[in-house]
Amino acid sequence: MSPISPEQRAEPGVHLQTLWRRKWTVLLTTLVGCGAAIGLTQVVVPTYSATAKVLLQASPAAQVLGNTQASSPNNIQDDITLLESPGVTSLVRRRLGSAPAVDATNESGSDVIDITASSHQPAAAARIANAYANAYVFYLRAQDVNNLQSAASAVQGRITALDGQLATLGAGQGRSGLGGSSTQVTSPQEAAIDQQIVVLEQQLSTLQSDAALASAGASVLQPATVPGAPSSPKKTENALLGLFGGLVLGTALAYVREALDDTIVTRDDLDKRHPRLPVLAQIPQFPSRKKTSELITAARPHSDAAEAFRILRTSVQFGGLERPLRTLLVTSPRSTEGKTTAAANLAVTLAQTGQRIVLVDCDLRRPGVHRPFELTNQVGFTSVVLGEVPLSSALQEVPGQANLRLLASGAHVSNPSELLAGQSASEVITSVAQTADLVIIDSPPVLPVTDPVTLAPRVDATLLVVQAGMTTAKDLARSLEVLGQVDASILGCVLNFVRTSGRYGYRYGGYRYGYYSYPDSRPEEPVRPRQGAHAPRGR
Repeated sequence: MSPISPEQRAEPGVHLQTLWRRKWTVLLTTLVGCGAAIGLTQVVVPTYSATAKVLLQASPAAQVLGNTQASSPNNIQDDITLLESPGVTSLVRRRLGSAPAVDATNESGSDVIDITASSHQPAAAARIANAYANAYVFYLRAQDVNNLQSAASAVQGRITALDGQLATLGAGQGRSGLGGSSTQVTSPQEAAIDQQIVVLEQQLSTLQSDAALASAGASVLQPATVPGAPSSPKKTENALLGLFGGLVLGTALAYVREALDDTIVTRDDLDKRHPRLPVLAQIPQFPSRKKTSELITAARPHSDAAEAFRILRTSVQFGGLERPLRTLLVTSPRSTEGKTTAAANLAVTLAQTGQRIVLVDCDLRRPGVHRPFELTNQVGFTSVVLGEVPLSSALQEVPGQANLRLLASGAHVSNPSELLAGQSASEVITSVAQTADLVIIDSPPVLPVTDPVTLAPRVDATLLVVQAGMTTAKDLARSLEVLGQVDASILGCVLNFVRTSGRYGYRYGGYRYGYYSYPDSRPEEPVRPRQGAHAPRGR
């Protein structure tokens, strides 16, 4: 199959045809991807997640002291980091026996921290999340109490220092602490100090009240609840992801196989690989439920395949216009490509025009030409070559085909190549040609054995049968190279077993006359062999 050209890449139809040809690759890869995702989902132990919400607030210490030592909504990232501090984790470990990792996030635009814990047990996930939330709040509360007590101690120290200053100024016995008696203030300096002491006593009272209430800068807004379904694996999402991944991988594999595959499928493939090799006809697929159905030109003369063989007949007749074409060798690169069926049906269509046709079976290894005609293979080519019977006795009349005779392969021989290379075989072919207008010789495939290479120089032209979807460009190129080494005259090739994309036609007198649409969307017509490397040479 030829690579896709840059011009073809822009055509959606080319890509659709590629994917359709490789549909099983895409389908199987997609199913494997989806199945693998579902299988892994079933194997993986489910994980449950639970989330507790903590609301951050301004701490009393921050409001009184005007510092940022305690938690603040303006510094949420530091509060989230505080969850991993040794103070919080030690509280969790004291409560649970361990401190599993949790995930803390902030809801955008709010003062709420989400503490999410995961576990293979649903209740354990909720217990861990709540333990961290409560430990976090407790830790902040303890931190705020310590800050308030430290602030109260500092305020009390300042009050004591101011009382000392009053005593130094000589104002009687000085001023006592909070709630105590005081001496008469006589100077402005003493009045200012006394006013500072009053303010500090009010701050001290507030700090002591906040510390007694043990308020904190955070509270549990919503405790975690036991989850009812696992958070992972997510079966539906994983299945869809596997399906999508398999589809992408299958599509990629389809294009890789298309690029690496050099199988000939359409006439375009032949034209691109071997532009100087004439394609004489394209034979569509036809049913072959029994041996006699291989002779489609006789069994169903108005079928698509029969019409295609008549096109091949006309192309072969064009090949004999410039010089006589008396002997035609039919072969293929490898076996099972339909060369015997093509030779038999071509012989029938040529005989129907009134020409005297002799079909010779020189495939001495796997003879089969006699089967479609339901004739015997006991006497034939080998019998004449070995001198056992005369040619006239070996030729068989084909029932229902007045102008067609068959020379079967005859008895099996142990050395087919040596027999065909001998002078006697060449003389038999010459003798047969003298009794007919055209001799069609069916031979073994080119690549496995040397028999067709032996016969090709002794005939006027060689016809190669190529099976669509089976023959590779490499095999065809090698076959042409081998035949070229013996100076064989290549009449052209036949693209066999082509999948038709559609047809249309009309009826007249009870018969259907069809116009056929082949995969390359070009009407088929008889082909006159081109002049060039593969054109028939004069004899």
